[in-house]
Amino acid sequence: MPIKRPQFADGEIYHVILRGIAGQKTFLEKRDYLRYLFSLHIFNNKGRVIKPFRPVRDGFSDRLLIRGPDLEKPRELLIEILGLCLMPNHIHLLVRQVVENGISLFFQKMGGYSSYFNKKYERFGSLFQRPFKAVLIKTDDQLLIAITYIHMNPIDLIEPNWKIRGIANPQKVMEFLESYLWSSYPYYLGKENFSWLIDSLFLKKILKSPEDFRNFVKARVLYKARLNDFLGALQDFSLTLE
Repeated sequence: MPIKRPQFADGEIYHVILRGIAGQKTFLEKRDYLRYLFSLHIFNNKGRVIKPFRPVRDGFSDRLLIRGPDLEKPRELLIEILGLCLMPNHIHLLVRQVVENGISLFFQKMGGYSSYFNKKYERFGSLFQRPFKAVLIKTDDQLLIAITYIHMNPIDLIEPNWKIRGIANPQKVMEFLESYLWSSYPYYLGKENFSWLIDSLFLKKILKSPEDFRNFVKARVLYKARLNDFLGALQDFSLTLE
C-alpha cells in the first residue's frame, strides 16, 4: 500500500523519515554524516546553489559540528529544521515549512547527497525509499513526543529491540544519547553542536529548559528499564513453574 503523505502547509511542523532503500546504509563513515548535515544547511535555500561544497579533509574534527559550513551569501529558507537524528540506514527530521512547496523543493535539492554517495561508493540507483514518510504534528504534546522519539533513536545502536524488550542499562543509554554526534539532542541540552543548523526558538518554548528535557527523556528511558526488569522477573517466575 503506498504511503500517503499530508499536504504540506506553510507554518506547519512535520516529522519526516527517510529510509535507505532495502535497508541500505546511507552513511558509511563520518564524512558521509557531515556531508549530509552540511547539505541540510546549504540546500535550505530558495535560490540556486552553485558549487556548494569544499572537500572535507580526512582528519575529521568535532569542531566542524560547531563551526558548520562557510556560506558566502544570505539565504531564503525553504524550511526550518527543528531537530534531527541521523542513523546508519535512516534519518529523522523535524521540520517546519516556511514557503509554499518548501518541503518538497528542499528534498528535491537534497537528492544531491544520493549522487555524492553513489559516486563515492560506485553504486547506482535510488539511495532512499520513495516517497519519504511525513507525519503532521498537530499539538504541543505530539511535538514533545515526536522530538523525544527522534532523539531516542540511537538507543538501537547499543540495545537492539529495546522498544520491545526494555532497556537493560539506563545510565549507559543516557550517556550514549548525550554523546551521539549525529543528533540534535546534545544541542538541546546546551552544547554548541548544530547551532548553525537548528532553529530552536520555537521548540525551546515547548521544552522549557535543557534540564526539563533531559528529565523527560530520562523518564522515558527509566520506564523502558522498568519494562526490562518486569520481563526479567516474569521470565524468572516462568522458570520456577517448569
